[in-house]
Amino acid sequence: MLKKEVFGWTMYDFAETIFSALFVTVYFPLFVVLKGGNAFHVGLVMSVSMLLAGLTVPFLGAVADVTQRKKLLLIVSTLICCIFTFFTGFFTLIMVLLLGLLANLFYHASLDVYDSLLVNISNKKNRGWISGLGTATGYVGAIFAICAAYTIGRFYGYESISGIKVIFISTALLYLGFSLFTFVLIKEPAKTKINKQHLKIAFKRVIYTIRSIKKFKQVWLFLLASFLFVDGANTAIMFLYLYARDQIGLTLVQFFPMYILMAVAAGIGALVFGKLTDRLGHKKTLTFVLFLWTVIILMLYLKTNYTTFIIVGIMGGALLGAIWTITRPILISLAPKDKIAELLGYQGLTEKFSGVIGPFLFGAIAVAAGFRQALLVVIGLFLAGAVVLRFVKT
Repeated sequence: MLKKEVFGWTMYDFAETIFSALFVTVYFPLFVVLKGGNAFHVGLVMSVSMLLAGLTVPFLGAVADVTQRKKLLLIVSTLICCIFTFFTGFFTLIMVLLLGLLANLFYHASLDVYDSLLVNISNKKNRGWISGLGTATGYVGAIFAICAAYTIGRFYGYESISGIKVIFISTALLYLGFSLFTFVLIKEPAKTKINKQHLKIAFKRVIYTIRSIKKFKQVWLFLLASFLFVDGANTAIMFLYLYARDQIGLTLVQFFPMYILMAVAAGIGALVFGKLTDRLGHKKTLTFVLFLWTVIILMLYLKTNYTTFIIVGIMGGALLGAIWTITRPILISLAPKDKIAELLGYQGLTEKFSGVIGPFLFGAIAVAAGFRQALLVVIGLFLAGAVVLRFVKT
């Protein structure tokens, strides 16, 4: 294991979490509202982008397995995401929704290729720890992002059109800039040029995997569980700020320190659960995490005020770090070595497809019955994911 490459790998978590924190969680939903949209528009855009990502990532994963050009695919998808992010703030509502959709699409397309690089820099004994280290580094990136956003807001306005435009530009530049550590430090021994033959082989591999569902039964069961509980996590992230804004009247400036607390908790949770999952086992640890998620969201549903939001935010942050940390090594342990990137692509597919359901339902219920009632969607998804996970043999 090369320390230099581990550092390079974790820095992509730092970079991509800047996009997740500033674009997905805070400013894109707010910008849509300022442009005349609502929570349903946000949920619809995120759902469609996840659906499109889900259709493409298994094929990208298969191409990565066939050619071993994982880093090249990561560079291309990251660059395209940053271009769309850069220009999102310059247009009216319809174009904002379209560019936001495309930015989120290529962001999620990049994540599964990135996850597959974990195999290159780790082994069975330290995979959970390195995965947790990456997740924790990501939340350091989230704290950095919020500090940068606060500084920008002091000059351009925290909830103004012009201020958010600068945020989108900054997000694109920071995401791309910190990704350079990964692009430079991760070595890619293969210099194979991707051609039509590789694409045909990748397509055939995807079809074979789908037809051989019985052969990969445990993988597919885990992917179904992931479909459900990751949807709960993604939905919680997407509507975090809008929920606080609607239910307790939290301003963006008030939300910043709370988000930093959540990010610190997530980083600690990633490291703690990274160690825990290597010692106790991935399935047992993940089941415990999903149980705790259900309890804290139920707590918020029963009583939403400033205090409970902080408590749930901190605990949820730690558990969010745990989910991202445990999910990577558990699938790698179930997948054949020569199909890891492809099957991580299927994990991406299930997660993106799940992202179609949760945000859409949450946004629709929030508009029709209120944000508090929409929490029942998140609770249901975590419970369903825990039930399916019980049948997975690791």
